[in-house]
Amino acid sequence: MNISHEIIFTSMLQALISKYGIMLTSKDCAEALGISTRTLDERRKAAIDCPEFIEAKKGIMFPVQNVVNYQLEKSKQCIKVDY
Repeated sequence: MNISHEIIFTSMLQALISKYGIMLTSKDCAEALGISTRTLDERRKAAIDCPEFIEAKKGIMFPVQNVVNYQLEKSKQCIKVDY
């Protein structure tokens, strides 16, 4: 089944916004990506393999659209396996 990129992006965006809002904390972002907060922070500090973020006064915030874009880009790197 082929679903367009726009439909997937919109669906993921709506799901994350309904759960977390438009800005995600490091904890929320790590949960959405399925990794530990420590792993996300290490990647962020090393500036590798991490969604774009904003440094706010109270900490690091991840705009939800950046998290969705990051996840979609990561999924393009996956290998398709036939059963």
